[in-house]
Amino acid sequence: MEGSQRAFRGYALLVASFVLFTAVLIIGLFHLEYRGPLYFALFGGSLALLSFSLGSYALSVYAYLKEEYSRKGNLFSFLFDFLADIRLAIFLMLLLGILSMLGSTYVQQSQPIEFYLDRFGADLGYWLWRLWITDVFRSWYYIAFIVLLALNLIACSFKRLPRVWVQSFTRERFQRLEEHMERHLKPLSLQLNLSEERLVRFLKGMGFRVYMDREGKKTYFYAEKGRFARLGVYVVHLGLLVIMAGALVDALWGIRGTLIVPEGSRGDTLQIQAKEKVVKLPFQVELQDFRIVSYGEEFEKKGKPRETPFKDAVASFESDIRIIQNGKVVSSGMTAVNAPFDFGSYRIFQATYGLTGEAGRVKLAVFDKKLAPLDPKKAFVGEVELRAGKVSEFGDMLLSIDRSTLNLEDERKGFQGELKPALVVKVLLNGKAYDVPVVYSPELTVFAQSQSPGLADFPYTFFLLNFEPQFFSGFQVSRQPGTFLIWLGSLMVVGGMLLAFYTVHRKVWASLEGNTLKVAFWSHKFKEEFRRSFLKSLEVLRHEAVSDGKQPPTS
Repeated sequence: MEGSQRAFRGYALLVASFVLFTAVLIIGLFHLEYRGPLYFALFGGSLALLSFSLGSYALSVYAYLKEEYSRKGNLFSFLFDFLADIRLAIFLMLLLGILSMLGSTYVQQSQPIEFYLDRFGADLGYWLWRLWITDVFRSWYYIAFIVLLALNLIACSFKRLPRVWVQSFTRERFQRLEEHMERHLKPLSLQLNLSEERLVRFLKGMGFRVYMDREGKKTYFYAEKGRFARLGVYVVHLGLLVIMAGALVDALWGIRGTLIVPEGSRGDTLQIQAKEKVVKLPFQVELQDFRIVSYGEEFEKKGKPRETPFKDAVASFESDIRIIQNGKVVSSGMTAVNAPFDFGSYRIFQATYGLTGEAGRVKLAVFDKKLAPLDPKKAFVGEVELRAGKVSEFGDMLLSIDRSTLNLEDERKGFQGELKPALVVKVLLNGKAYDVPVVYSPELTVFAQSQSPGLADFPYTFFLLNFEPQFFSGFQVSRQPGTFLIWLGSLMVVGGMLLAFYTVHRKVWASLEGNTLKVAFWSHKFKEEFRRSFLKSLEVLRHEAVSDGKQPPTS
């Protein structure tokens, strides 16, 4: 016992020095732009303290464990006691807490390595990547710590549960207040005229469940309540194990990646950027329409038109999507910022958007080529709208966008919003295919179409009326099969805590022989409070018994 206490003192120093060193390291890596001599002195001091405490604690633990192993002489028993040690649980929870803080606060998870090299610099970004801090919740050491903590909880529960079970749920708890028990419990002795039925009513009135056993002129009583409170901590342990099982299921079989889908297209290739690999989804996501919603439009949508200087600023972006499985539409809906779309065990988030550099929606004016030079009004045939990835029908023609550019003169300016578009329309007419060029300028359009030898017999001329660029949606797709287990475990933890903190296991032993009542009582928690309230109730019982004894008997 003395060796264990010495090791515990060394353990406290180890934990304190580890927390200090970790805090100094995190501040230096993520909070300081300039690390001067003072910081490096503090870093060196905390590292020296950690090294000293680790070395001294390792020596003391080695001596203690060597003594314990020689005393037990059983490897299994030795390993079991090691796993059931509360110090192991504290250190594991400390490690998991630090790693979780890094992954949720300091280092954005599941990004490509270029992201970390650009954000943290070449050296730090590279080591964060190599050490799996960039995907810490799926790292091998995070999973190992969770497994080890689960084994620790199981060992702790098995080590302490049998004794609690015997004291609370087996027949061995029914003990008589005999001479041996009296020496152990030191009961109170009262002289009063009291019947067995009166004593049973008194105990039941306090919420106890009462058991009686007669032996000659002596009657023994055993009363208890709240025995399930002793299981509260084990329900919490079991809930934590279920939560850890859910986390392991997510880490091993869950996925989280990015899916890029242009408007009018489908996609099923998920990019797992943290691991630089791709995963094929069991379904396709089709992006039907993408919208950028301004604050002004959002207010109007809610029926609350409001004047604001930010009415043209982007409030949200939305995507209308369909889920295609085995060639059939199995689900459809909208996903927006902070409004994910759920499909089975998958969740689809609207994460980002951008321009593809091509046409998204185009409106064309169709003119009869022969009549246009003579009478443009009579030559006008109609208007047709084309959408990326779709085939439109107009008269006896089938039309689609074959290829396009946002700015014919400078493609980079097109991505910056300066549109001078051009496109080639694929037309199928009378079984023959035509490639019809259309440019933002009507003069350039006429020139381009007249210079295309394949359009000599094409009877129409197209002019551009409206052009909308094609956007892509970047979806964050995740599947977390352990979510149900995590919710179940959380409910179990809450239930176990309510059971442990709001119910109390209490016992009363009594023996009644003639006018002599002996009473002993015990409470798992709040002992002094229970002692005062029980003694007060006994005093009331004694006064009632005295009063009843003075009353004349009734016929």
